[in-house]
Amino acid sequence: MKRMNLFSGKYCSQLSRVPLACLMTFASALLTGQELLSLDDAVKEGMVNNYMILVAKNETEMSSRNMWPGNAGFLPSVNAYGYYDKAYLNSGVKVISGAELYNKNAAAKISAAGIEAEWVLFDGAGMFVEYDKLRSLWRISSLEERITMENIVQDIILGYCNIIRQKELYKACGQRLESSKLRYSIAREKFGSGIGSEQEWLQSHVALQADSTALITQAVELGKSKIALNRLLAVDVDCDFSTEDSIRLAILPGADQLKASSLQMNNLLKLNAEQLMYSKLEEKSLRSEVFPRLTLTGSYGWYENSTDAAFVKYNRYYGPQVGLSLDFKLFDGMKLARSIQNAGINVQNQELLLQDMQQELSALISEALLDYKSLVQTIVLGKERLVLAQKNLDIAMKAYQAGVLSSVELRTAQDDLFQASSDLFNDYYNVKVKETELLNISGMLIK
Repeated sequence: MKRMNLFSGKYCSQLSRVPLACLMTFASALLTGQELLSLDDAVKEGMVNNYMILVAKNETEMSSRNMWPGNAGFLPSVNAYGYYDKAYLNSGVKVISGAELYNKNAAAKISAAGIEAEWVLFDGAGMFVEYDKLRSLWRISSLEERITMENIVQDIILGYCNIIRQKELYKACGQRLESSKLRYSIAREKFGSGIGSEQEWLQSHVALQADSTALITQAVELGKSKIALNRLLAVDVDCDFSTEDSIRLAILPGADQLKASSLQMNNLLKLNAEQLMYSKLEEKSLRSEVFPRLTLTGSYGWYENSTDAAFVKYNRYYGPQVGLSLDFKLFDGMKLARSIQNAGINVQNQELLLQDMQQELSALISEALLDYKSLVQTIVLGKERLVLAQKNLDIAMKAYQAGVLSSVELRTAQDDLFQASSDLFNDYYNVKVKETELLNISGMLIK
């Protein structure tokens, strides 16, 4: 791949050759990326590798596993038990007939083993509500995963476009350095021939050093922007790559379509709606505690109690056992009634929050569209400004060579061109920021 040489002027002083040579090597390393990474490929790679997305997927998987009838109480619980107890006691027994039995260090043993089961047959439909709550939690986790993906994709898009912006700013710094080199060589030549002042030559030298420093600083910013994107893609942070040359802007729908889409597809809004549904289920779950609880119990076991300290040598029984139990809460200090009232208030709050979010989304879209449209107009003006600034610098450079323009006026023309370039690149990036925000709010960012 061809390397760009930004420092080809032949009049550069011996003093400035060493740092400029180092700077040229640094520039070549940054601008000659080893592999082209497109924006689409970056988004795909991030969605596969990003750690936060992987964590969100695992959370959703756990919520899916929890959505099981057994967790809601539909299935019985079965337990096995067994125990053995032995003791040595001093005992005395006297019965009504007058017979007496005294035994010192009498052995006593108790042993039991069996299986017991418990199955709730009715709990005021609480089991069905609990299963609906588990399913609602799964939907909440799925929406949170989707929101995480949208936020990461937005960060990847803006991180990628920031690299393009930093790369263009780097080129602008290089162009300003080129004109400073030419200015320096002219001032040095004039001073050497006696038709120019030493002050003018020193001013040009100071400007050359400042522009060289600015290029190094901008190269560092470019390197940092690549590290930030590699971090989002969960790859080696020092992995080198090249990007597309320009920021691609999309054609956005109108305000009405964006707002309608946000009400239907915005995942934050869906999350709030699902949280409202969960609050309603919480209220229903509390109301189910008002009803009685019917439980079927069953067991099969073996029990034996033997002792030397009684007229009966041992007591043993075994076999199946089945029973029904009914629990009904008569009074609990009005705690349940107050909990139900508070749950109803929580439902009202969730409804209000949902309405507030709907209004907030509409306001965010309106505000972002105003910024977006103004920035698009700024780009049109910025392009014209850049053409004029470039033409002004060309004229100023020729006038400076002819000796009819001061070095201060030439520097002003240089700064005007650099500022016009910087503002245009920043405007493109800011338009992309607003565009991505609008697509994210409207639920159109990930198809």
